[in-house]
Amino acid sequence: MRKFREKPLLSFFIASADMTYNEIAEREVYLLGDAEVGYALRGEIAGCGDGCYTDLNQVLLEFALSCEGCTDQQSAEASIAKFGRRLGTVLAENLPLDFSESADLDRLSLTFGCVLNSMSVPFSVVQTADRLEYALDYCPLCQSGQITGLNRELALARHGFAALCQSLAGMVAPDWIVLKPLPSDPDLDLLAVQFVRG
Repeated sequence: MRKFREKPLLSFFIASADMTYNEIAEREVYLLGDAEVGYALRGEIAGCGDGCYTDLNQVLLEFALSCEGCTDQQSAEASIAKFGRRLGTVLAENLPLDFSESADLDRLSLTFGCVLNSMSVPFSVVQTADRLEYALDYCPLCQSGQITGLNRELALARHGFAALCQSLAGMVAPDWIVLKPLPSDPDLDLLAVQFVRG
């Protein structure tokens, strides 16, 4: 896989996992891949090597952890929602696919395929003229949280993912809306993503 830009799409500081919330590194998010293999967002830390590469799950969990330093829950939710929206926007703006002849449903399907590639989760898809549904084999955020130990802020990470979905749909298929996940959903497990024509 190759990077499509030498500069990251965005970057943020990773907070320490203890109660001091010190900045310990800067995570850079790149778009990697090609037309045959597919596209995916990957996080890197400059100079750290392969051992510091992450998928989208860990990027969301790391950012959620950094939000623990916010003054209250509303501020934390606003911060990760802004991050999720920005991530959706930069992905839509930088994905090297030719959408000029594509219908909204095709643009949404191709772009969201990149998101799921970025989460490394097996999934099945059901697509009709007015509906696009993804069933995930397991919750990728939960699994990544268990593996990395960054599972303290799963609800915030899910909130950021919901904002990413809404931003992405708004950019590539403005006539489509997100049915699931919504930021207000109480269920922490991310097992389905649903879009419907508005």
